[in-house]
Amino acid sequence: MKKITKQEFDLLTEYITQKWGIQLDNTKVSLMEYRLAEVIEKFQFEDYHQLYQKAQTNHDVANHIISAISTNETSFFREAKVFEMLKIKIIPEILSKSKSPTLNIWSAACSYGQEVYTLAIIIKELNIDPQKYKVQIMGSDISNEALAYANGGVYSELEIGRGLDRMKVTKHFHADKKKFKVNDDLRSLTHFQKVNLMERFPFQKKFDLVLCRNVAIYFSTETKKKVYEQIANVMNPGGILVIGASEMLLGISERFDRQEHNGIHYYQLQF
Repeated sequence: MKKITKQEFDLLTEYITQKWGIQLDNTKVSLMEYRLAEVIEKFQFEDYHQLYQKAQTNHDVANHIISAISTNETSFFREAKVFEMLKIKIIPEILSKSKSPTLNIWSAACSYGQEVYTLAIIIKELNIDPQKYKVQIMGSDISNEALAYANGGVYSELEIGRGLDRMKVTKHFHADKKKFKVNDDLRSLTHFQKVNLMERFPFQKKFDLVLCRNVAIYFSTETKKKVYEQIANVMNPGGILVIGASEMLLGISERFDRQEHNGIHYYQLQF
């Protein structure tokens, strides 16, 4: 594996921060070296400097960089109390107060799609009348690899075992060549789209519920302000934003009111 020099590390971290908002400090040298080594080998670059240069003009190279750098650690029903809150309180309240026949949900930085399909399972368990409400769950990510995986909806036994009990697996998945594929009734509620949170959001519609969990922890304060301002702009008044348990909007955005349910914090966009 090729060693990365300080100059190469500085060039690449500055590039990654400017393009995707992700900040990597000097403690991530080995991580950067390890994850980008495969990209260098794939494109047969001489070193990390050539990788940096090619990324400026080659979208394929840039996509491979962000796929390698992105943290795609996720599971079904991750932090189960959050989804319990969504099921018994948030989503029913949104529907009871809404005058629209559409419920729009956005899972930002959805990685391999487990959060999106978890939301779809909740919608099914709530028995929402499809004649009364059209539910649309969008998952977005900056990694083409992650989006392709999520859109495929096929998971290994290990992935299925992280967060799903046997009853949910039997009801919502079917065996597919020793793996498990999401049933069509769940897939019909979902779609996936590439979105860079650092760029202007390409949405025409407004969202009632947004999950952006453990994403902004990699951003600077100024980047967080920009991202949450954009998120607020694509939400319906009174819409709900759920972020990570260790995250907060204090000093970041004044457009949301902090709420709590059974020890779980969430944010409501001001009317």
